[in-house]
Amino acid sequence: MSYIEELRLSKDKAQVAFQEFALSTSRFSSHLFCFFEGKDNSYYVPRIKRYVENYHPIKCGNKDSVLNVHRLISNRSEYSKYKKAFFIDRDFNTSVTASIVPIFETACYSIENLYVSPNVFKEILTNEFHLSEIGDELEFNTCLSLYKKRQEEFHNTMCLFNAWYACLIDIRQTSRQKTNVSLDEKPPKNFINISLSAVSSNYDFEKIKTTFPDATEIEDSKLQQKITEFQSSDKSKVFRGKYELHFLVRFIELLLQDANSSKNVLSKKVNFTFGDKLSNQQAINVFEGYAETPQQLLDYLESVTR
Repeated sequence: MSYIEELRLSKDKAQVAFQEFALSTSRFSSHLFCFFEGKDNSYYVPRIKRYVENYHPIKCGNKDSVLNVHRLISNRSEYSKYKKAFFIDRDFNTSVTASIVPIFETACYSIENLYVSPNVFKEILTNEFHLSEIGDELEFNTCLSLYKKRQEEFHNTMCLFNAWYACLIDIRQTSRQKTNVSLDEKPPKNFINISLSAVSSNYDFEKIKTTFPDATEIEDSKLQQKITEFQSSDKSKVFRGKYELHFLVRFIELLLQDANSSKNVLSKKVNFTFGDKLSNQQAINVFEGYAETPQQLLDYLESVTR
């Protein structure tokens, strides 16, 4: 599928979302109409409800669809009287909020990045593993220390891949070329090994090119420049969010396995309601209450609900 075809599909989805909005205005005229990409509403809705009880969620598809439906609505003056909120991820793209103020854009890569900080992990230890920071101080601190170390190693191993993919997005933005790359919510198979004792890399630039043979070619100088840029960044915020969340999920799964078998880290068996396996989407839903809420988002919600 070409980049132009992708844009056409996003416009088609935007038209569907626009029609739902237009048909809903008479019935829900006092509601806040909320436009989301993907399934991000799982994160946003509980925060929206802090400011307004009546809201109407509309899923638009991808980011381009949200932007397209925003344009459709903005060009129709009769819809200016309704309360509206638009939510998108920053990804590796240039920020759009400087020119489109009514849209909320994450300052980090995506909402998934708001789930992976050590502070969020501490909340998970307290409320899901039922570890007390005082009563279970040794195990609590051991888990937290392991998480920080393994996360740093994960970032080191994934820096090359994130830099490569970010270069592809740069090219797509400047030349409108299709990346010819479709990524899963997990890193490519056999690229990294994650355990409680270490995170190690099994790939290099040549393996990336072999795994994604149709991808746009990246100049080595551009790649090295991006790697240098990322090395001085807050990687948990700028790296691809689905991979960041995958690491959190995998680390939790390993802790559960340890608690329920070898007990090298945790001495007591731990039972989660979802068992010992967890998808990214389940994690977004289950850990929503522990995820970070940027002040920027609160300010935005206050402004669109006045």
